[in-house]
Amino acid sequence: TNGWERTPFHITRNELAVAEECRSEWRLFRLWNFSREPKAFELHPPLDAHVSLTATTFQANFLAS
Repeated sequence: TNGWERTPFHITRNELAVAEECRSEWRLFRLWNFSREPKAFELHPPLDAHVSLTATTFQANFLAS
């Protein structure tokens, strides 16, 4: 992001599942301050040890008629 290191970001349910299934291999590389002086750090699973996860979208399925 172009924001600071603690700017909220989006992560999918699938990305979270893979992070849990492949803990020893999976990393989240966080890039920030991208347009000025790019910086980076990495997070290791479990992600909820580092960030608060908040559901922001929902899947809407049609009800049976």
